[in-house]
Amino acid sequence: MKVVYLTWGETPRTYGVFGSQVIGQFVETAKLSPDSEFHFISAVPMIHSGLTREKWKYFSELACVKKRLGSVQFHWLPIIASQNYVNSSKFTFIFMHGIAHWFLKKKLVRLRPEIVHCRSYHAAWAALSVRSKYSLNYKIVFDGRGLWPEEVALKRNWSKASDDYKFLKYIENILLSECDSSISVSHTMHEHYVGLGSKNDRCIYLSADTAQLKLDMNELDKVKIIRFCYVGALSEDSWHQPQALVELYRKLRTLVPKSQLTIVTTSNHDALKRQFMEFPTDELVFTSTKTQSDLKQVLKFQDFGLMAYFLPTNSNEELLGKMVLAVKTAEYLAAGLPMICNGYCGGAARIIQDNKLGIVYFPENINFLTKEDILPYLNQSARQDCQTFASNNFDYSMNARRYKMAYSEVLK
Repeated sequence: MKVVYLTWGETPRTYGVFGSQVIGQFVETAKLSPDSEFHFISAVPMIHSGLTREKWKYFSELACVKKRLGSVQFHWLPIIASQNYVNSSKFTFIFMHGIAHWFLKKKLVRLRPEIVHCRSYHAAWAALSVRSKYSLNYKIVFDGRGLWPEEVALKRNWSKASDDYKFLKYIENILLSECDSSISVSHTMHEHYVGLGSKNDRCIYLSADTAQLKLDMNELDKVKIIRFCYVGALSEDSWHQPQALVELYRKLRTLVPKSQLTIVTTSNHDALKRQFMEFPTDELVFTSTKTQSDLKQVLKFQDFGLMAYFLPTNSNEELLGKMVLAVKTAEYLAAGLPMICNGYCGGAARIIQDNKLGIVYFPENINFLTKEDILPYLNQSARQDCQTFASNNFDYSMNARRYKMAYSEVLK
């Protein structure tokens, strides 16, 4: 088996989502098939975040990417455009493709892969276009990661009646009908893709190093304070809004005798402290972590993981929320933290409800949360259930087996 993993428009990095969900998982998948050949192709805009933020220092990061890939050979292709065109309109979509398809064709003709695993709509469109135009012979796995047409429409304030949104939905329809298989990251996303006509969709959750985050029960710090934790970015112009977390914690602290909120984020701490100033300072901990080991040291002092999200105001926002799983879901559960999750985060909420891994609430009905909802999860068996689920469903090695099965199935 010969597999090419293709990214399109992203800046390769060893950290963040690219480092964990892309490189980390593909390396583990490759390890599972030592007799197969794996290649990694990144098509990168000529003007991208690495050059604009880090300038020449970015080339050191690129060397780290190649090192982390190990035996997987890394290939770089230029996209003759600026990275801001990733969120394309009907008229700018071509800028992310064009002559870059010729560069991709040259690589694929030389590598002769059996499978091209495409992370994103842009990557799948490039692989599909090149296969059709140059009569190449490989299977395409479309790994969209999220609902791109709706995401772009939300960012650009497009209505469903706009020509730009309709164009991106046309692209999505072609990919789901003509790629050989697709990957969804949540059951809700799987159901959506199947409803849109995907002929062979497989649900594979996000990935995490669950072994590194897993805690022995004797490591847990036992105190009388109920400790709530939020991990990730927070900003009012994103899906994860500080005010939503303020409102959730305001309710939670009324349900328990004594509480504490820890926020693990790289967002501006000073700005966040002003937004949380209604709470006593001894109840709040603001910190950040750089590694999974650092994160583990924070999570072992917590009792619940929070996903406050926000309250959708229209059908587009509600649909996007319905797909959300988020890496923090894997991190919380791997560390044995039951979750308290906004029900509009559909992917995570489904997992929590179906497997009894925490509490699902809706922000407009937050007063329905009770002390009795929380108490059953303050025990060792609840934490062990979370860890067991994470090990079986989010771990790199377990997902590597699922990707291997997906590759084998598409070659039948």
